Amino acid sequence: MPRLRRPDGAEIEWRIEGEGGPLVAVALMCLQPPAVARGLASDLSRDHRVLTYDLRGTGASSRVGPYEIETDAGDLAALIDEVGGGALVVGTGDGTRRAAHLAAARPELAHTVVVSGELPFGQAEARASGEALSGSPAVLHAMLGLLESDYRTGLRSLLTSSGQSEWTEDALRERLDAVQEFCPPEAGVGRMRAYVGDDSTALARGLGDRLVFLHYHGNAWFQGSLETLRSDFPEARFEQVSEGLISSPAENAAAIRRIEAAHR
Repeated sequence: MPRLRRPDGAEIEWRIEGEGGPLVAVALMCLQPPAVARGLASDLSRDHRVLTYDLRGTGASSRVGPYEIETDAGDLAALIDEVGGGALVVGTGDGTRRAAHLAAARPELAHTVVVSGELPFGQAEARASGEALSGSPAVLHAMLGLLESDYRTGLRSLLTSSGQSEWTEDALRERLDAVQEFCPPEAGVGRMRAYVGDDSTALARGLGDRLVFLHYHGNAWFQGSLETLRSDFPEARFEQVSEGLISSPAENAAAIRRIEAAHR
């Protein structure tokens, strides 16, 4: 696999699937191995080039920090520049925030940011909904404390509270093993700290209609944010899907194609 060397010496492993068409960059949450987006990448690669990569500190990339949103946004910018720029960036979790930072600073590299889920860019608008766990500073700090003290238990809590109610014990154990192997505690906890302390609302609002939410119900961490998001991001576009890009890759790939076509 190709690796991109950054100025601080870190090397980022990346991959491109598909041989032609517009570029889609997938910015996953730091705790999600690229394999979770395999269905989406496979579908889109029929008529797009799909960039996936391992964040620094995870997978086959260099196991070095800093684990900060600005650094991750810079790494993503360098990768997109390496493969030609002009990407639609689809993100989950903290990946949406690095995508927003990139798109605000370098619109020629990231023309559109697609958010998977009702995902707030800061605590203020989520708190107004009264439902989203991510809008509660107490909940976020409690989760951070759990990850710091017992990483695996914290990961288990994140997974089981995300709205996927059909975990079997074997499936949950396999996912936890995969996450721990892919994203060690230093990288996972470091990025959770950055997420808790970040508010990218103003940056995301500045994207206007370059920001698109593929919203769906069921994730307790972001549930109930939709109406507040519509108010806080009046120029953003919203499209409903039944499930997230991991559970429903074909549906989300079709939506991304429509969004990309509208950009062209």
